[in-house]
Amino acid sequence: MSGQAISVEGITKTYRVGIGRARLREMVPPPVDRGGAKLFPNWWAKNTFDAVEDVSFSVEAGSNCGLGGHNGAGKTTMLKVIAGVTAPAKGKVVVNGRIAALIDLLVGFHPDLTGRENAYLLGALHGYTRRQMAPRIERLLEFSELEDLVDTPIKRYSAGMAARLGFSVITVLDAEILLVDEVLTVGDASFQRKCIEWIDSFRKAGGTLLFVSHSLALLRNMTSRVLWLDQGQLIEDGPTAEVLAMYANASERRDFTPGFGRKRASRRLARSQGLNRWGAGGVRIQEVRWDGETLKQDLLEISVDYQTEELEQARFCVAFVDESGREVAVSASPTVPLDREGTVRCEIQPMPLRSGVYYPLMAIIAPDGLVHDRWKLDRALVVEHEGDLPQIDDLGPVRIHGEWANGHPLTPSNGRGATQETDG
Repeated sequence: MSGQAISVEGITKTYRVGIGRARLREMVPPPVDRGGAKLFPNWWAKNTFDAVEDVSFSVEAGSNCGLGGHNGAGKTTMLKVIAGVTAPAKGKVVVNGRIAALIDLLVGFHPDLTGRENAYLLGALHGYTRRQMAPRIERLLEFSELEDLVDTPIKRYSAGMAARLGFSVITVLDAEILLVDEVLTVGDASFQRKCIEWIDSFRKAGGTLLFVSHSLALLRNMTSRVLWLDQGQLIEDGPTAEVLAMYANASERRDFTPGFGRKRASRRLARSQGLNRWGAGGVRIQEVRWDGETLKQDLLEISVDYQTEELEQARFCVAFVDESGREVAVSASPTVPLDREGTVRCEIQPMPLRSGVYYPLMAIIAPDGLVHDRWKLDRALVVEHEGDLPQIDDLGPVRIHGEWANGHPLTPSNGRGATQETDG
């Protein structure tokens, strides 16, 4: 398979809001509806919105592409248009190859049919006859681990069991193009890992992957290219690391129009109005500052402005939350005296975090351990270690400084480990 697997040209998908006159418009069949839209454009466009607006891109066969963006950005709508689940209002989509869509694991299932019968049904929806599906059932059951329940009506399955069955059917369809929409959050942790491993093997075997996820970590690991959608429009298209960095750093500017870049306004927004904040009060973080949004050196300097009403001394903490939401590292100050208003500074060198996107978490803690202010910032810090192999960052979230030797001392590498040069 070579060339373009998916070609999207000027796709716009329009939905109607509310009821009333919208019902009359929805009853008009094509192609008469297009004539009505031309004759009465203002009335026809009333109470509508574009979930996707004039989006164009292509996906090369054998490549791995991600779709990122906040809720309502148009990611799922885009996948539905590509999969043929819904028709666009404008534009066209060309798909070259057998396609399988994981937009909703439970779509196509009938609650009164058994697991085995639903597997045949879902296969039929993808164009497979019963005879073609029969030899695939054993592989499907082995993957799903539902052999004991396969002849039980699916209405008696838990949500996780139904998800296992739905994903397992996709694994036996011999698809060349796979569309995946945030479906890996269903099921237990071991099955999620199994699904990710299967998608990874599909990707490495040369399959074409279009992957939607809110997890920056999954997008970073599963794709080499990311399309960033916002309010139905394509904002950026490029290498995964670059686009995710831009997306993460724009997360606190969602209230502004696409084409962000208002640094002064974003700083105001990132001061103290953010969510993800709690504490006993009495002292408050006013603003957090550091230089640049991308850290390419081994020194990070953070300044924290605070204001207190009652606390006379406290400890300051800066922690880092990774792309998957884990708190992976923390630096804490000794107990320091507080003025009514003041600034504390933290210098971290060398930076122990691997390459990735992190969200700083600031806290002010009293000597007795009471948390007075705890704030996870929306502004992201992007860490990039230049010159390292990508595989190093796959081994863990924190880099540990170590002194290495192999018969003679090794040369330290910027405090992030050590390297050795051989004579040959």
